[in-house]
Amino acid sequence: MVRGRTNPPRAAQAKGAKVVSAWLENADVFRTAKGGGPAPNGPAILVLKRRPDFHKADFDRKAKDLERLGREGKLKKAESKRTKVRDKKTGKDRTRTNVHRDRMIRRLTKNGRKYQANKELVRKLYGGKKNVTKVGDGLDPDHIHELQLDGKDIYGNLRMMDAYTNRHLGREISVALRDVPPGTPVIVKVIP
Repeated sequence: MVRGRTNPPRAAQAKGAKVVSAWLENADVFRTAKGGGPAPNGPAILVLKRRPDFHKADFDRKAKDLERLGREGKLKKAESKRTKVRDKKTGKDRTRTNVHRDRMIRRLTKNGRKYQANKELVRKLYGGKKNVTKVGDGLDPDHIHELQLDGKDIYGNLRMMDAYTNRHLGREISVALRDVPPGTPVIVKVIP
């Protein structure tokens, strides 16, 4: 059986072009609707493909979760909003992901023995607090059901993921869904 091409031929790829991991299969429908054309009446089809610089296991797990949620009809483009929680210690508003990361660090470093056993994990958690430039630099709390795909901002929806993969994949999903109106159902396809 012949497999269909998933990438443009090498000769057609621009030298130095950015490799993208998320795009809309039916983007032209949504671009037309945004320009005053007829409103789209079907779901947005989001295609995910792992970039070579992504953490393989984390990308595969995230892609499978999004694919499953799409099959179950739970994914739709959400309004852009970011909820904050009040930090009792500092009295400031913080994102739930930052509070979750700090709680994990606090639990892992309560006494010296725990810290020694989890030294590498604590280093990666601290690494996720700063600017991340490559795979393995740090860990981020990741929303299993993406907020931009109408996921809930609750602690039960968080899981640790490679920070580089998480931030780049989230940014590329956001760009791919830019022209899709809020409330539109989303189906996820994963290309190996």
